[in-house]
Amino acid sequence: MTKTKKHKLHRKKNITYKLCNIPSSNKDINAEISITSLKHNLNFLKNKCKTDIMPVLKANAYGHGIIQLSKILREENIKYLGVATVGEAIFLRKNGDKGRILAWLYDVKSSELKDAFNLDIDIAIFDETHIKQIEQMVPKGKKAKITIHVDTGINRASISYDKAFQATIDVNNSDKFELVGLMSHLVCSEIKNCPVVIKQLSKFRELRKKLEEIGIKPPLVHIANTGGCLNYDVSDFTLGRPGIGIYGLSPDNKPNKNLIPIMTLKSPIIQIKEINKGDGIGYNHKYISRHKMKIGVIPIGYADILPRSTSLKLYLFVNGKKRKVLGMISMDQIVIEVKNNDKIGDNVIIFGDGKNCKQTVYDLAYKAKMIVYEIVSHVGNRVNLEYI
Repeated sequence: MTKTKKHKLHRKKNITYKLCNIPSSNKDINAEISITSLKHNLNFLKNKCKTDIMPVLKANAYGHGIIQLSKILREENIKYLGVATVGEAIFLRKNGDKGRILAWLYDVKSSELKDAFNLDIDIAIFDETHIKQIEQMVPKGKKAKITIHVDTGINRASISYDKAFQATIDVNNSDKFELVGLMSHLVCSEIKNCPVVIKQLSKFRELRKKLEEIGIKPPLVHIANTGGCLNYDVSDFTLGRPGIGIYGLSPDNKPNKNLIPIMTLKSPIIQIKEINKGDGIGYNHKYISRHKMKIGVIPIGYADILPRSTSLKLYLFVNGKKRKVLGMISMDQIVIEVKNNDKIGDNVIIFGDGKNCKQTVYDLAYKAKMIVYEIVSHVGNRVNLEYI
């Protein structure tokens, strides 16, 4: 009988790598973020919903830069910020934010919640079965600021409506918690007079009333996203919670004359060359030149923000003139036809606010058959964010 060799198993230790962003000096794509337009949008939304507001900075502030946006908003005396994940809230806190931050998504079994409580981050409880578990995570001598996230009809992460009343009582009675909020989320608020939304608002108000009747009055009560602020009377709540609107974009995927898009996307021409009639451009030669022409190369592609589905449909602007993108959009570059007065280094504007460039992110979304949320939230890390 032959002996088999025994092989030692080498277990690798978990290694944590520090995230290193590409320095702005090494980027060839600029997204200019207008602080003036941001302030306009904040004031409009605040006046529209007739309450204080909690801007939402999830997903890297919808691609606009969570750290810098948080600093600008705090300078504008914004008291409350909302994010989706606890990780986002911790990231903000560890980058110097000292104000109130609310997060509503997490794995209850992870260590993040304990870290969040140590960093004085507000948490929304979205499952009544988590209450006892979360109580045990609160550090000794602390009280965690808790918001009850109630489901009024969207059927996502939130406490079922029929269990929310008792869950709120349980949190209110806990020695480890400070009940600070009651929240929900609207299903289709971009539509005016939507029966589903009207029912949601009614249920949310009914829950608030039932709690008030037994002496429970959370100070922060909010349900209105951007559409709720724009299309419904939410003035009886204490906060509006706009997301896409603060960036100047509308939830119905159509321009809103009262909101100004705050991002303008630019990238320079890095090469100009001549091609002959019959030459193909890009992958699979989807574009064939019909005459001798000059083309320009721009270092931006679908890895940065441009949906590949806009290939053969997309136009850009050079020196104020509309230019067609030729061939397929690559991961890192696109090609356009250039004119005699165009030169290397000239900025190409992909989209703007409608005044500094006729094309907006709505046009890009329309050509891609996407919503504006998808476009801006997919800004890649090779895009340099500039605040002007």
